[in-house]
Amino acid sequence: METRHLLIFLIFILNENDVSQSRESKKCKLHNVYGLKALDCHDLFLNEFPKGLTSNVQVMDLSTNRIRKISKAQLEKYPYIMHLYLYDNFIQKLDSDTFDPLHYLETLDLSVNGLLTVPSGIFQLPSLKILYLSKNMNINIAESLRDIEPISYSSLTKVDISYITEEGTPAEFPNFIQHSMIASLNITGNYFNHISTTHFAGLCNLQILTNSDVTCNFLSPCDCWNINNWLAERKVNFTAFRCPNKETECSSQFISDEDISVYAKCLEKTQRIKRSTFFKKLGIWIGVALAFLLILAAFFIYRCWIKRRHKKTEHEMKHVQYRTVR
Repeated sequence: METRHLLIFLIFILNENDVSQSRESKKCKLHNVYGLKALDCHDLFLNEFPKGLTSNVQVMDLSTNRIRKISKAQLEKYPYIMHLYLYDNFIQKLDSDTFDPLHYLETLDLSVNGLLTVPSGIFQLPSLKILYLSKNMNINIAESLRDIEPISYSSLTKVDISYITEEGTPAEFPNFIQHSMIASLNITGNYFNHISTTHFAGLCNLQILTNSDVTCNFLSPCDCWNINNWLAERKVNFTAFRCPNKETECSSQFISDEDISVYAKCLEKTQRIKRSTFFKKLGIWIGVALAFLLILAAFFIYRCWIKRRHKKTEHEMKHVQYRTVR
């Protein structure tokens, strides 16, 4: 009987140690990633946004947890975040201004959540370059894009909206006309009502279209061949859409004047943006070079002044010695 009690006591002690170690391990770890201050809160079974974290963090990984809500008030404490990973959580709703405090945010990963809608404000974040929305079933991206206010510049270059539609429930294809800098777009595994060249006319910077396992309808059977030819002519890396008819049956392929006009305006806009970005970077490098030259000149002047002062001191010392001798 005593042996049995002793075993139970030992098991209890071991379990207590395991629990304490588990609690201890459920702490975010701070480290550097490519010179950026990063917090690793990955896979800690967190039920809510963690509190008491360092405010100047630049990378925050909260993926694979059980977080259900993120608020603007929580993110206001971390204004320097550049990369935020919320992959594989239970987030279902986001307020329109949730990410507004993050002026430096470049990467946002909201994949594998339960989002029903995407706030239009996400598409207006000033520094956002990469956006992952994959595997949020039945979110209406097209509606979110329609709700955004006109923007003169979008830094968004990579968007992943793969597997956001349910089989048998086709959705409207989103129009990214205000995001002309998108170079990579992933629409894999989706079902769309219809697609036409109009949906790609505003994506003049598109280089990669990941579109495997996409099911869609076409208002006209020849729209499919129009899209394939449009993308191929612009050297986009993509998988040809499966067309319901042969290309020879579409001898009179038609691209609307409006699509051609939108594409031309997009090219003008992207060229302006690229020129502006180039001159900004050039201005920064010129500023750095001038600052370096000023520091170098100041150092040279200081060295010359030291030498002249040293010579003057030597001359005065010799003069004093000469007068003493006399």
